[in-house]
Amino acid sequence: MRRDQISLQLYTVREHTARDMPGTLRRLADIGYSAVEPAGFGGLTPRELRRVMDDLGLRASGAHVPIDAWDSDPASVVADMHAIGSSHATVPMAPPERRPDADSVSRLAEDFNRWGELCRAEGLTFSYHNHDFEFARLGGTTMWELLVRETDPDLVHFELDLYWIKYGGSDPEAVLRDVGDRVSLVHLKDMAPDDTRSDLPVGEGTMPWPDLVKTADEVDVEWFVAEQDNPRDAMENVEISLKAMQRLSRD
Repeated sequence: MRRDQISLQLYTVREHTARDMPGTLRRLADIGYSAVEPAGFGGLTPRELRRVMDDLGLRASGAHVPIDAWDSDPASVVADMHAIGSSHATVPMAPPERRPDADSVSRLAEDFNRWGELCRAEGLTFSYHNHDFEFARLGGTTMWELLVRETDPDLVHFELDLYWIKYGGSDPEAVLRDVGDRVSLVHLKDMAPDDTRSDLPVGEGTMPWPDLVKTADEVDVEWFVAEQDNPRDAMENVEISLKAMQRLSRD
């Protein structure tokens, strides 16, 4: 991991971006982030967001786009990605109604292939971001196994959330190696020693970061994205994560 591969998922600071997206981005740039991963535009248009980011020297490492936006108007999703300068478009989560059984997941995989083909034609990479439920048993298989098997590797990539893989009972390093050539981005947040659902800034928990970062480098991950779902103090925590990731970097 190089320092110029470090980013922040803006969902971590969602309360701040909801009040003041430009001001929040300025604070993040002052902290030392050079890239962010939007999850919504904070009341700005995509072009307005791009102007703010350009003024602050921030890049878009990718963006999370909810599945209903893909369902309703995938062409607009692609246009928004171009507008903010993001080459990665990621579905952040499959809602429960899209994954009750294996047949539903197979249909979801078909949608992913279709959206992935659209993205490829537009010079974008389409990815899916996992949580823990993908690794639970689903009939005689798992949602994860179905998605890996039934999506086209040339069209559908993955943004691996290493914390959620471990929380779901799987080995994040093994998953990285298994689908490594399909992983463009990884999410980093740390796990509390008691393995509760709460998460911590990078470096404050039990995740084996040196080994995970080494493996991610070996499979040519492009972006390492800090994220927390439930930060104690969002701005303080993202600074802690950045400093820990910088210590793990090669430069």
